[in-house]
Amino acid sequence: MKNWYIPIAVLSLSGLGLFCASQPGQAKLQELFEHLSGDGDPLKEFNNFLDEQLTAIQRTLDHLAEALEQRA
Repeated sequence: MKNWYIPIAVLSLSGLGLFCASQPGQAKLQELFEHLSGDGDPLKEFNNFLDEQLTAIQRTLDHLAEALEQRA
């Protein structure tokens, strides 16, 4: 059974390459990328969430530093 791994992998990769090289395949890939880069981009939303959280952490650290300076 181990002897079939390499031929199956080569056939799979060549089939994927042929799909990407064909015009219908390129059209489907273009459609997929347009769908992924739409308005509801989950990575963009996640990045905005992370930016907001980092800003809140920075504000908290600034307040903590001010409080420690006033005590000293």
